[in-house]
Amino acid sequence: MLKHVSFLTRDADATLAFYTLLGAVTEKDVLTTEGFRRVVLAFTGGGRLQFFQVGGETPTPHPAWQEHVALVVPDLRARVDTLRTQGVTFTRALTLSPGGRDLAFVLDPDGRQVELLQAD
Repeated sequence: MLKHVSFLTRDADATLAFYTLLGAVTEKDVLTTEGFRRVVLAFTGGGRLQFFQVGGETPTPHPAWQEHVALVVPDLRARVDTLRTQGVTFTRALTLSPGGRDLAFVLDPDGRQVELLQAD
């Protein structure tokens, strides 16, 4: 199941205004512990967009946070084992998310970040 798609933005306020016109509602607008503004927009019927504001003096966020697709999958630990045996590149090993669920980051065949989260 698709959880969210994450992008970088130089102007979170303009991004919020644009997607609000398209029916999104602001689910989160917070500063991360690293000092990045993180905005999560939710859409009716499901789906989320996540944005990290960058630019100016702000360095780029952790590579795993940059533009990526997040998927919720069942039995993540078993999938991680399978992905490792298939030679998939991990950019973040299996760990706990801030919400307490298992998560890992891998690269797809084109080098895109894919966040994998354990289904509830």
